[in-house]
Amino acid sequence: MPFSVVEFYDKRSSYQCGYCKQSDSCHSYGMWAYKLSCEDYQDLIDRGWRRSGCYCYKPIMDVTCCPSYTIKCDALNFRLNKSHKKIIKRMNKFLRDGKRESDEEENPQSFGEIGTLSHEHIETPRMPTKPIDLEYLEPTMDIAKQTTETIKARSKDLSEKGAEALKPSHGMGNPTVSDVPKKAKLMRIIRKRDKLQKKGLTGEELERSMLAGKGHNKEKSLEDFLYEFPKENEPSAHRLTVKFIQSKDCAIPTTFKLYSSYQQSIHKEPSSKLSMERFKRFLINSPLKGSADFGSFHQQYWLDDRLIAVGVIDVLPLCVSSVYFFYDPEYRFLSLGTYGSLREIAFTRARYRVNPSITSYYMGFYIHSCPKMRYKSSLQPSRLLCPEAYTWHLLDKNILSKLDARKYNRLNEDKLVQDAQKPTEQDLQDVLLLVGRSYLRYSEYSLVAQVVPDVSTYAQLVGKVCAKRMMLYGV
Repeated sequence: MPFSVVEFYDKRSSYQCGYCKQSDSCHSYGMWAYKLSCEDYQDLIDRGWRRSGCYCYKPIMDVTCCPSYTIKCDALNFRLNKSHKKIIKRMNKFLRDGKRESDEEENPQSFGEIGTLSHEHIETPRMPTKPIDLEYLEPTMDIAKQTTETIKARSKDLSEKGAEALKPSHGMGNPTVSDVPKKAKLMRIIRKRDKLQKKGLTGEELERSMLAGKGHNKEKSLEDFLYEFPKENEPSAHRLTVKFIQSKDCAIPTTFKLYSSYQQSIHKEPSSKLSMERFKRFLINSPLKGSADFGSFHQQYWLDDRLIAVGVIDVLPLCVSSVYFFYDPEYRFLSLGTYGSLREIAFTRARYRVNPSITSYYMGFYIHSCPKMRYKSSLQPSRLLCPEAYTWHLLDKNILSKLDARKYNRLNEDKLVQDAQKPTEQDLQDVLLLVGRSYLRYSEYSLVAQVVPDVSTYAQLVGKVCAKRMMLYGV
């Protein structure tokens, strides 16, 4: 049975921000995750936590310089915009003929990395107190039972009620769209009818001609665009292959070389700060204990026999969560950051067909006060997490206007809605502690300990369910 072990670091204040570059304006809470079940991490990111390697952090939203709102895209109902289609078509054309258009101009924001933690690594303020031999920990109690039952219930509900969210198209999946014609489409219908009437067609003959082409202009899905080219056995200049590999198996020279090239060229990071050990700590090591289907993975993009990009993702019970994306600067004209995000949305939709509970694509943090990070709002429909009530809110003009007026905002307008996971005094007594090689509830530990730690801040930040299920170490 999966279980989690964490060490809470409390508050970390006045360190440099990777977005606005102020030297002492960033504030967050942090903890070291020795081991995390995928269910626990799902609950944590739904409370505003993110991981950088094995270090987990949660911005102090009303204090920090650049409030970071957790953002997720509704993958099942995702709609492509013109920019997305242009990027996919550019890739397909490059694969087909191998040529780069001489007049191609890139939007700098299209180089963005969905899921990128910041322009700098999120460094661990300190290493854990001491190593834990996790093999000696074999909890006999069903710590994960509540989460497992919750996930199964949510999965069943989605399977029964949301099976129509994706309708098959070319074997992949096409979001449900409205049958009401949009303005441009309606004008095309009117023009076609006028043209046929000028030819003398009337009555049933006119209607048959109108219906003859119906369906030919059906809106193409994300998958239709992505897999339009190359088709099997069709000649092409290049072949793009995406490999899905567990992150623990990706600490190889080829991947590190690509990462180093990207960091130096795109983020201007000096080579002196780049090392295989640091790369492993940031993008290889993961506390998530998953399986072949869940956990931490690298999606490697191979152009023929050359690695040109890597997407680091976590596959969780309810979502695919993007961690980082890096690519070969030589191919930045392909807008690989955005292209990678579109492929990851398609991957999320494919996972939905296997696990109906997986419906969302998490993009890390949306930072409205940093213009370079606003590109994430182009993936629609998307929602932001309220930092107080932990409810989700559609990222629309109303939310954007609120963030324009004030960078920190309680997104839930109903003041009566509070954090459903806020622990009570009784919940604090049930916080799970790891003491030596055994675990105790806080109420049991307080009877024998000379010094009783304060676990209220920790429990409030992780929520009462995780506080009762994860083992808190280092008390």
